[in-house]
Amino acid sequence: MKKLLLVIFCLSLAVCFIVKNNSVFTEMAVKSNISHHSKSTVVIDAGHGGKDCGTIGIDNTEEKGINLSIALTLYDYLKVCGIDSVLIRNGDYELYKPGEERNKSDLYNRLDFVNSVPDSMLISIHQNHFDDSREWGCQVWYSANNQQSKIVADKIMMSVKEFIQPDNKRENKVSNSSYYILYKATVPSVMVECGFMSNPEENKLLQDINYQKKIAYAILAGICGEV
Repeated sequence: MKKLLLVIFCLSLAVCFIVKNNSVFTEMAVKSNISHHSKSTVVIDAGHGGKDCGTIGIDNTEEKGINLSIALTLYDYLKVCGIDSVLIRNGDYELYKPGEERNKSDLYNRLDFVNSVPDSMLISIHQNHFDDSREWGCQVWYSANNQQSKIVADKIMMSVKEFIQPDNKRENKVSNSSYYILYKATVPSVMVECGFMSNPEENKLLQDINYQKKIAYAILAGICGEV
């Protein structure tokens, strides 16, 4: 009973403090099982940054800013719920030193950051793009190097489908060498492609702060119980 009350208190605090009584999040809070004790540290990677803007939306919106906004929101949610978390970047920059090759060093340094955190779990935030503007929906890629990665990916996708995208038919996929961090990481690692910036409707949604909060909360609900 004490544990249940503590969970309810944590949820109430998170919802009231961060999302200000948004009815959608109230429904999520009732259905979610938020852990108040963190077994591991969640490393949040906001993809791209600095000169690397990521993909470009049909209205010229840059992916890097959306990634960072969702990552910062997820970080706040995790902290309020008592789950240890750190951000690989908390601003508009890449991770490389002067004189280093920018693109490769940024990836290497992000991986080094993950490896430097004991008992960590990596959640990398990205957006998608495709030639066919009709493509839409969240999809999660996971590392093949740790069996927990698929479990986390599946739970995040289940949460997304339950709370945000009930018509999403996409399946999660194991990463290959083109997803460097997932391919090399040994800790539980997933990359959440939150949506398609090539889709007019979804591109607009992804720029909406309230929708970003829904995505962050869906990720939170998916990883709780695994950290």
